[in-house]
Amino acid sequence: MSEDETMPPARLLIVDDHDLIRESTQLMLEGESDLEVVGEAVNGRHALELCRQLRPDLVLMDVRMPDMDGLTATREIKKEMPAIRVLMVSAYESEDYRREAARAGATDYILKDAERHQLLEAVHAALGHRGEG
Repeated sequence: MSEDETMPPARLLIVDDHDLIRESTQLMLEGESDLEVVGEAVNGRHALELCRQLRPDLVLMDVRMPDMDGLTATREIKKEMPAIRVLMVSAYESEDYRREAARAGATDYILKDAERHQLLEAVHAALGHRGEG
């Protein structure tokens, strides 16, 4: 089986309460044939609903959002759908947030000011495959 050749693109969900961040993240991921953004959510509650519907492979989850924060949403997603991986995306370089994210079940934690190649590396690492896009 040539699994790399036949594997469909990884399905991603972008979660952030700021339109600009969601759109920027999507633009940074565009053009990657092994990645497909299948949805966007504006808070953790919306993310949980979309995960139930869309079953993404990876959620790029903001830490702090209204209605339901990313840490709470990650806990719920991992409890209900453990196969879905979560990459926390935050504006805050905080060891407390990093620890909480890991406890919640997040695969990794990246800062919002990351460069495109850093985001792609983190996404591929969180997916556990396709290190070269």
